[in-house]
Amino acid sequence: MADLNDGVRSMWIPLRGVNMLLPSISVAEVSNYHMPRELPDTPEWLLGSILWRDQTVPVISLEVLCGENMPANLVYSRIMIINSIRTDSPVQFYAIVAAGLPRLMQFDENTADGMEPSILDALQCRVSVDRATAVIPDLDYIQGLLEQYRDIG
Repeated sequence: MADLNDGVRSMWIPLRGVNMLLPSISVAEVSNYHMPRELPDTPEWLLGSILWRDQTVPVISLEVLCGENMPANLVYSRIMIINSIRTDSPVQFYAIVAAGLPRLMQFDENTADGMEPSILDALQCRVSVDRATAVIPDLDYIQGLLEQYRDIG
């Protein structure tokens, strides 16, 4: 049996300009980028929706949600299908656009060289690992935002 101090199996995911760190269990699938179908009357960070396993899944840009510019040239990007963390949510899956393929890693308090809280609602914190920086998104906050737009897909 694995020791509980072994850390959390995680994914180090490249975005444009920064990386994202997520527990592996939160990611349902990684796929090639598909151009989302635009949705009317939605914020810029909500790029649209895609069809995944016969379900309409909203697609977001974490960069834009955090106040950055829309990443250019999304053609070589990946789609990270994220599992809902709310069991009673009408949004069971959503997607975050990534710049490339994730790298698996074990993450624990000894892995991080440094950690600083974020002032942005969409992020829990920023961590440094081996002189690289990653953001840890607040999946509950993002889920809540998407639930406001659940009927437009």
